[in-house]
Amino acid sequence: MEQNRELVQVYVKSIYTSQNNNNYRVIELSETNGKRVMKVVLGMFEADFIAAALNNKFFKRPMPYNVMNDIFKLYNIELREIIIFGAKDNVIFSKIILFQDGNRQEITTRISDALALAIEVGAPIFVEKYIVEQFFQNLMSNPNEMLVNKMPIQDMSMAELEEELKTAVDEENYEEAASIRDEINRRNNKEEQDSNKPDDNTLNTNE
Repeated sequence: MEQNRELVQVYVKSIYTSQNNNNYRVIELSETNGKRVMKVVLGMFEADFIAAALNNKFFKRPMPYNVMNDIFKLYNIELREIIIFGAKDNVIFSKIILFQDGNRQEITTRISDALALAIEVGAPIFVEKYIVEQFFQNLMSNPNEMLVNKMPIQDMSMAELEEELKTAVDEENYEEAASIRDEINRRNNKEEQDSNKPDDNTLNTNE
């Protein structure tokens, strides 16, 4: 476990379908040595993989997290732990801690990917203590408050942006929908501009 950090170990207590959107799941992370619980919203794919792994169920074909575990083994990489290290505006962040030949590396990931990898390889899950305390208090006053597993819109794929836009409109979150639509339009305009640039490899027939 990392030094000079106040961390709380947690485990996946339960996973269930979000009441607001069937495409999302709610995962409850409970203290290993306590009673406090945090709720985090995850995508359906990642949450269903975690649920299957916890119940020792296997897919007919290897899933991405199975493949990552095989790569770790092939190159003698140890996923030692995952750390949920920050939360801002109800958006949560996490990182995986890797060791190879004594060298330590940190990779920032979505919490859904970090949790899926941790469950796949059997690595412990830690949360910064202040996050547990802060969101436990919030849950006491508002049981429906949840942390959101979300990347900045600039880092989302077009498919993820389209899905987020649909969700924002469905939830009547029009300010967020406008931001997402602006990002989609920016990318479409950039793609159109790039397609109109002359190809340096095109033969100049006037020479």
